[in-house]
Amino acid sequence: MDDRIHVMAAENNRDMCEVLEALVRGEPDLEWVGSAEDGVQALEMIVQSKPDVVLLDIIMPYLDGLGVLQRLTEMDLPRRPGIIIVTAFEEESMVKRSARLGADYYLLKPFDGRSLVSRIRQVAGTDNRPARVQVRSAMPAMPMATHGGASDQVAKALFRMGTPTYFKGYQYLKEAIEMVKADPSLLAVITKSLYPKIAEKHQTTPLIVEAAIRYTIQKTWKHGNAELLKKLFGHSAALRDGRAPTNSFFIARVAEDLRLGMMEGA
Repeated sequence: MDDRIHVMAAENNRDMCEVLEALVRGEPDLEWVGSAEDGVQALEMIVQSKPDVVLLDIIMPYLDGLGVLQRLTEMDLPRRPGIIIVTAFEEESMVKRSARLGADYYLLKPFDGRSLVSRIRQVAGTDNRPARVQVRSAMPAMPMATHGGASDQVAKALFRMGTPTYFKGYQYLKEAIEMVKADPSLLAVITKSLYPKIAEKHQTTPLIVEAAIRYTIQKTWKHGNAELLKKLFGHSAALRDGRAPTNSFFIARVAEDLRLGMMEGA
Protein backbone atom coordinates (compact mmCIF):
# COMPACT_ATOMS: atom_id res chain seq x y z
CA MET A 1 0.00 0.00 0.00
CA ASP A 2 1.33 3.42 -1.01
CA ASP A 3 1.12 5.62 2.08
CA ARG A 4 2.92 8.58 0.51
CA ILE A 5 1.20 11.95 0.25
CA HIS A 6 0.08 12.49 -3.35
CA VAL A 7 0.58 16.08 -4.48
CA MET A 8 -0.40 17.95 -7.64
CA ALA A 9 -0.10 21.57 -8.72
CA ALA A 10 -2.44 23.89 -10.60
CA GLU A 11 -0.02 26.51 -11.89
CA ASN A 12 0.36 27.96 -15.39
CA ASN A 13 3.95 29.13 -14.89
CA ARG A 14 6.12 26.31 -16.20
CA ASP A 15 9.20 27.32 -14.23
CA MET A 16 7.24 27.43 -10.98
CA CYS A 17 5.79 24.00 -11.77
CA GLU A 18 9.34 22.68 -12.09
CA VAL A 19 10.21 24.20 -8.73
CA LEU A 20 7.20 22.60 -7.06
CA GLU A 21 7.85 19.25 -8.72
CA ALA A 22 11.50 19.26 -7.64
CA LEU A 23 10.50 20.02 -4.06
CA VAL A 24 7.94 17.23 -3.92
CA ARG A 25 10.13 14.64 -5.66
CA GLY A 26 12.92 15.43 -3.23
CA GLU A 27 10.89 14.15 -0.26
CA PRO A 28 10.56 10.36 0.24
CA ASP A 29 7.10 10.62 1.82
CA LEU A 30 5.66 12.74 -1.01
CA GLU A 31 4.55 11.61 -4.46
CA TRP A 32 4.21 13.99 -7.43
CA VAL A 33 1.14 13.16 -9.52
CA GLY A 34 1.37 15.96 -12.06
CA SER A 35 0.39 19.53 -12.81
CA ALA A 36 -2.38 21.42 -14.58
CA GLU A 37 -1.94 24.66 -16.52
CA ASP A 38 -5.46 25.99 -16.02
CA GLY A 39 -8.37 25.62 -13.64
CA VAL A 40 -10.50 23.40 -15.88
CA GLN A 41 -7.64 20.96 -16.36
CA ALA A 42 -6.97 21.08 -12.62
CA LEU A 43 -10.49 19.90 -11.79
CA GLU A 44 -10.19 17.04 -14.28
CA MET A 45 -6.87 15.99 -12.77
CA ILE A 46 -8.26 16.14 -9.23
CA VAL A 47 -11.03 13.74 -10.22
CA GLN A 48 -8.69 11.38 -12.07
CA SER A 49 -5.58 11.44 -9.84
CA LYS A 50 -7.30 11.86 -6.45
CA PRO A 51 -4.44 13.85 -4.89
CA ASP A 52 -4.16 14.33 -1.15
CA VAL A 53 -2.95 17.92 -1.54
CA VAL A 54 -3.33 20.47 -4.35
CA LEU A 55 -0.95 23.42 -4.70
CA LEU A 56 -3.24 26.00 -6.27
CA ASP A 57 -2.38 29.33 -7.85
CA ILE A 58 -4.98 32.10 -7.97
CA ILE A 59 -4.23 33.51 -11.42
CA MET A 60 -4.86 30.89 -14.12
CA PRO A 61 -6.55 30.87 -17.55
CA TYR A 62 -10.10 29.64 -18.21
CA LEU A 63 -10.89 29.15 -14.52
CA ASP A 64 -8.92 30.86 -11.76
CA GLY A 65 -8.04 29.44 -8.36
CA LEU A 66 -11.13 30.81 -6.66
CA GLY A 67 -13.23 29.27 -9.40
CA VAL A 68 -11.56 25.91 -8.75
CA LEU A 69 -12.35 26.20 -5.04
CA GLN A 70 -15.96 27.08 -5.80
CA ARG A 71 -16.36 24.11 -8.16
CA LEU A 72 -14.85 21.78 -5.57
CA THR A 73 -17.55 22.78 -3.07
CA GLU A 74 -20.18 21.82 -5.67
CA MET A 75 -18.62 18.50 -6.68
CA ASP A 76 -19.57 15.25 -5.00
CA LEU A 77 -16.05 13.99 -4.36
CA PRO A 78 -15.49 10.92 -2.16
CA ARG A 79 -12.70 12.86 -0.46
CA ARG A 80 -11.83 16.50 -0.98
CA PRO A 81 -8.08 17.16 -1.26
CA GLY A 82 -6.30 19.59 1.00
CA ILE A 83 -5.74 22.93 -0.72
CA ILE A 84 -2.68 25.15 -0.34
CA ILE A 85 -2.91 28.45 -2.19
CA VAL A 86 0.53 29.34 -3.58
CA THR A 87 0.37 32.80 -5.10
CA ALA A 88 1.98 36.22 -5.36
CA PHE A 89 -1.45 37.84 -4.96
CA GLU A 90 -1.50 39.32 -1.45
CA GLU A 91 -4.80 40.91 -0.56
CA GLU A 92 -6.89 40.46 2.58
CA SER A 93 -10.14 40.09 0.67
CA MET A 94 -8.61 37.31 -1.43
CA VAL A 95 -7.42 35.47 1.68
CA LYS A 96 -10.89 35.69 3.21
CA ARG A 97 -12.59 34.46 0.04
CA SER A 98 -10.17 31.53 -0.18
CA ALA A 99 -10.95 30.68 3.44
CA ARG A 100 -14.70 30.74 2.88
CA LEU A 101 -14.25 28.40 -0.08
CA GLY A 102 -12.34 25.86 1.98
CA ALA A 103 -8.63 26.48 1.35
CA ASP A 104 -6.38 25.21 4.12
CA TYR A 105 -3.36 27.43 3.73
CA TYR A 106 -2.33 30.58 1.86
CA LEU A 107 1.38 30.79 1.00
CA LEU A 108 2.84 33.86 -0.67
CA LYS A 109 5.48 33.72 -3.38
CA PRO A 110 8.43 33.73 -3.10
CA PHE A 111 8.28 30.97 -0.50
CA ASP A 112 10.70 28.85 1.47
CA GLY A 113 10.74 25.28 0.21
CA ARG A 114 11.00 23.74 3.65
CA SER A 115 7.97 25.70 4.79
CA LEU A 116 5.91 24.49 1.84
CA VAL A 117 6.87 20.84 2.40
CA SER A 118 5.98 21.19 6.07
CA ARG A 119 2.56 22.62 5.18
CA ILE A 120 1.89 19.82 2.70
CA ARG A 121 2.41 17.27 5.46
CA GLN A 122 0.32 19.32 7.88
CA VAL A 123 -2.59 19.67 5.48
CA ALA A 124 -2.48 16.01 4.46
CA GLY A 125 -2.67 14.96 8.10
CA THR A 126 -5.67 17.14 8.93
CA ASP A 127 -8.85 15.07 9.01
CA ASN A 128 -11.28 17.87 9.82
CA ARG A 129 -10.05 20.77 7.78
CA PRO A 130 -11.27 24.11 9.19
CA ALA A 131 -12.77 26.69 6.88
CA ARG A 132 -10.04 29.20 7.54
CA VAL A 133 -6.73 30.04 6.00
CA GLN A 134 -3.40 30.57 7.67
CA VAL A 135 -1.26 33.04 5.75
CA ARG A 136 2.51 32.97 5.56
CA SER A 137 4.96 34.96 3.48
CA ALA A 138 8.19 33.03 3.51
CA MET A 139 10.62 34.94 1.33
CA PRO A 140 14.10 33.44 1.80
CA ALA A 141 16.34 35.96 3.55
CA MET A 142 19.88 36.62 2.40
CA PRO A 143 22.28 34.50 4.45
CA MET A 144 24.24 36.74 6.82
CA ALA A 145 27.94 36.13 7.25
CA THR A 146 28.08 36.44 11.01
CA HIS A 147 31.56 35.01 11.45
CA GLY A 148 32.89 35.07 7.90
CA GLY A 149 33.05 31.27 7.74
CA ALA A 150 33.28 29.26 4.52
CA SER A 151 29.63 28.28 4.69
CA ASP A 152 28.52 31.92 5.10
CA GLN A 153 30.75 33.04 2.22
CA VAL A 154 29.43 30.39 -0.14
CA ALA A 155 25.79 31.05 0.83
CA LYS A 156 26.26 34.76 0.25
CA ALA A 157 27.92 34.15 -3.12
CA LEU A 158 25.12 31.86 -4.28
CA PHE A 159 22.53 34.36 -3.10
CA ARG A 160 24.20 37.13 -5.11
CA MET A 161 24.18 34.90 -8.19
CA GLY A 162 20.46 34.29 -7.73
CA THR A 163 20.72 30.57 -7.02
CA PRO A 164 17.29 29.27 -5.92
CA THR A 165 17.54 28.13 -2.30
CA TYR A 166 14.44 25.94 -2.40
CA PHE A 167 15.97 23.18 -4.56
CA LYS A 168 17.61 20.14 -2.99
CA GLY A 169 20.52 20.84 -5.30
CA TYR A 170 21.20 24.16 -3.57
CA GLN A 171 22.45 22.46 -0.41
CA TYR A 172 24.46 19.94 -2.41
CA LEU A 173 26.02 22.71 -4.52
CA LYS A 174 26.79 24.83 -1.48
CA GLU A 175 28.56 21.94 0.25
CA ALA A 176 30.46 21.00 -2.90
CA ILE A 177 31.84 24.54 -3.23
CA GLU A 178 32.77 24.61 0.46
CA MET A 179 34.63 21.31 0.14
CA VAL A 180 36.49 22.30 -3.03
CA LYS A 181 37.38 25.68 -1.54
CA ALA A 182 38.99 23.84 1.38
CA ASP A 183 40.56 21.10 -0.77
CA PRO A 184 40.89 21.88 -4.52
CA SER A 185 42.20 18.36 -5.20
CA LEU A 186 38.62 17.09 -4.85
CA LEU A 187 37.88 18.46 -8.33
CA ALA A 188 40.01 15.68 -9.78
CA VAL A 189 37.79 13.07 -8.14
CA ILE A 190 34.45 14.86 -8.27
CA THR A 191 32.45 11.77 -9.26
CA LYS A 192 34.50 9.28 -7.24
CA SER A 193 34.83 11.26 -4.02
CA LEU A 194 33.03 14.61 -3.88
CA TYR A 195 29.54 13.47 -4.91
CA PRO A 196 29.73 10.27 -2.80
CA LYS A 197 30.71 12.27 0.30
CA ILE A 198 27.74 14.59 -0.11
CA ALA A 199 25.42 11.69 -0.95
CA GLU A 200 26.46 9.78 2.16
CA LYS A 201 25.77 12.80 4.35
CA HIS A 202 22.27 13.24 2.91
CA GLN A 203 21.48 9.53 2.60
CA THR A 204 21.03 9.62 -1.16
CA THR A 205 23.04 8.53 -4.20
CA PRO A 206 25.92 10.27 -6.03
CA LEU A 207 23.87 10.28 -9.23
CA ILE A 208 21.05 12.17 -7.52
CA VAL A 209 23.55 14.66 -6.07
CA GLU A 210 25.08 15.23 -9.51
CA ALA A 211 21.68 15.65 -11.20
CA ALA A 212 20.34 17.97 -8.49
CA ILE A 213 23.42 20.19 -8.68
CA ARG A 214 23.17 20.29 -12.47
CA TYR A 215 19.50 21.28 -12.32
CA THR A 216 20.22 24.02 -9.78
CA ILE A 217 23.06 25.43 -11.90
CA GLN A 218 20.82 25.45 -14.97
CA LYS A 219 18.11 27.35 -13.12
CA THR A 220 20.68 29.81 -11.76
CA TRP A 221 21.99 30.33 -15.28
CA LYS A 222 18.50 30.91 -16.67
CA HIS A 223 16.96 33.07 -13.95
CA GLY A 224 19.86 34.34 -11.82
CA ASN A 225 21.85 37.57 -11.68
CA ALA A 226 22.86 37.80 -15.35
CA GLU A 227 25.33 40.64 -14.83
CA LEU A 228 27.27 38.84 -12.09
CA LEU A 229 27.16 35.51 -13.92
CA LYS A 230 28.56 37.18 -17.03
CA LYS A 231 31.44 38.63 -15.01
CA LEU A 232 32.23 35.27 -13.45
CA PHE A 233 31.65 32.99 -16.44
CA GLY A 234 31.58 35.28 -19.47
CA HIS A 235 34.45 33.65 -21.32
CA SER A 236 33.18 30.12 -20.76
CA ALA A 237 29.65 31.12 -21.76
CA ALA A 238 30.95 32.35 -25.13
CA LEU A 239 32.77 29.05 -25.69
CA ARG A 240 29.64 27.06 -24.83
CA ASP A 241 27.16 29.11 -26.88
CA GLY A 242 25.53 30.50 -23.79
CA ARG A 243 24.85 27.16 -22.14
CA ALA A 244 25.31 26.76 -18.39
CA PRO A 245 28.79 25.69 -17.21
CA THR A 246 29.37 22.09 -16.20
CA ASN A 247 29.06 21.19 -12.54
CA SER A 248 32.81 20.91 -12.09
CA PHE A 249 33.56 24.22 -13.81
CA PHE A 250 30.89 26.09 -11.87
CA ILE A 251 32.05 24.65 -8.55
CA ALA A 252 35.71 25.27 -9.37
CA ARG A 253 35.21 28.85 -10.50
CA VAL A 254 33.14 29.92 -7.49
CA ALA A 255 35.44 28.13 -5.05
CA GLU A 256 38.54 29.71 -6.59
CA ASP A 257 37.07 33.21 -6.63
CA LEU A 258 36.07 32.87 -2.99
CA ARG A 259 39.48 31.52 -2.06
CA LEU A 260 41.16 34.51 -3.73
CA GLY A 261 38.65 37.00 -2.33
CA MET A 262 37.48 38.04 -5.80
CA MET A 263 33.74 37.60 -5.24
CA GLU A 264 33.55 40.72 -3.08
CA GLY A 265 34.47 42.87 -6.02
CA ALA A 266 32.51 40.98 -8.65
